[in-house]
Amino acid sequence: MEDAEIIELYVKRSESAIRETDKKYKAFLNRLVYNILRDAQDTEEIIDDTYLGAWNAIPPTIPDSLKHFLSRIARNLSFDRLDYRMAGKRNAIFVELDECIPDMRQNVEKTWEAKEIGNLLNGYLGTLGRKDCAVFLGRYYYACSISELAEQYSLTQRQVKYMLSKARDGLRVYLEKEGVRV
Repeated sequence: MEDAEIIELYVKRSESAIRETDKKYKAFLNRLVYNILRDAQDTEEIIDDTYLGAWNAIPPTIPDSLKHFLSRIARNLSFDRLDYRMAGKRNAIFVELDECIPDMRQNVEKTWEAKEIGNLLNGYLGTLGRKDCAVFLGRYYYACSISELAEQYSLTQRQVKYMLSKARDGLRVYLEKEGVRV
């Protein structure tokens, strides 16, 4: 079933919207959430909560891309769960970006700055080549492991690590040029 048809089911408040969403996106969401949480039970709970979040948000929100809409809900829920579970500990995957992007979660007043950095990040990603961008997003948005990315893009793990290091360095320089203190 196409996304537009599934979204229409949500708009009509048809319970089959959840079933169709699950059929089409469960594997994708399972991989995304598990990559962040590394726990099967939490993953299942977050996926269920993602469907509930979509149910509550559609309508009034009508997403352009159901996949990206669901991934955003799932990521937000996953990071909330991770923050709760880790209680002050850091997830190694995302520590890699700490040297490039300042932590905006500590001060609510910096919400605007966080959005601006998000816009700058999107601008920077637009400067990367297709494969570099895909590897960067795979690692830092979809939380894929180095080995998964190497296999997916027919690269060695060393090449993936180099690409990520180069992208992080480029991001740091890009943000500094835009006036963001890193």
